[in-house]
Amino acid sequence: MSSKIRVPALERALRILEVLQKNHRCTISEIISLTGLPRSSVYVLVDDMVKLRLLRQNSDKTIQLWMKLVALGNSASESLDLKEIISPYLDRLITSIDCLAVHFGIMDDDKAFYVLKKTSPKTGMRIMSREGAEISLVHTALGKCLLAYQEATQRENIIRTLDYTPATANSITTPEALRKELASIHLRGFSYDNGEGGLEIRCVAVPVFDLDSHLIGAISIVGTINKFTTDKLSAIIEKAKKTALQITSGLMM
Repeated sequence: MSSKIRVPALERALRILEVLQKNHRCTISEIISLTGLPRSSVYVLVDDMVKLRLLRQNSDKTIQLWMKLVALGNSASESLDLKEIISPYLDRLITSIDCLAVHFGIMDDDKAFYVLKKTSPKTGMRIMSREGAEISLVHTALGKCLLAYQEATQRENIIRTLDYTPATANSITTPEALRKELASIHLRGFSYDNGEGGLEIRCVAVPVFDLDSHLIGAISIVGTINKFTTDKLSAIIEKAKKTALQITSGLMM
C-alpha cells in the first residue's frame, strides 16, 4: 500500500476478505495460513464480521463471504451507473431483433428488479414491466436467470419462500420444478419463458458477468409467440449472449 494504514485491523480484515474472495470457503486454520495473520486476530475479526453479516460460518465450520457484502457490492455497482454503461448495448440489441422490449435486471438480496427497459418503437403491444419494479423469480426468464446464478444456499432459501400460484397453464407451480429449471439454465447458459407469465409472450434471458466472472445482472429479450418461433430462438439467444459478452468487455473501458 502507498501509505500507512492508521487502523491496522481494517487492513487485516481486508486481507481475510480477499483470501475468501479467491478461495470461496476456508477454515479458520486455512485463513490464518493464507493471510499470515496472528491466530488471535483472525478469530476476533472473523467473529465480528460474522456478527455483521459480512461473513457466514457454515455447518462444516468453513467461512465464506456473506450477504452484507452483496448489498454493499450492489450499492457500489449503482454508484458506477450501470444504466449509463449498459443502455447503449440494449439500444443496439433492440434494433437488431423484431421484439417487444429488452431489459436489464439485477438481484438485490432475495429479490430481483428491473434496472433498464427499452421498448421497441415498432410494437403496439404493451407489456407491464417497468424500471424499478420487482421481477418474478418464477414466471419470467429474467427472474429465473438471475436466480439460477445465485450462491447455492441463498438460492435455496429464496426458492422456499416464493409464491407458486400459476399465472398461466404454462407456469412453474412447485419448488421442485423450479429447481430443475434453474439447473437447466445454469447448464445451457440461458433462460426461457414460454408463456409462463402471459400466454402470448415468449422471452429469453442471459446472465451478465463482470471481469472477475461475478454476476452483475441479466438481460432479456421479450417477444410474442408469433415472432419468437422455435426456428428463430437460436439466433435470438446468440444475439443476447453476444450482447452480454460485449457488456462485460465494455466494463474495461
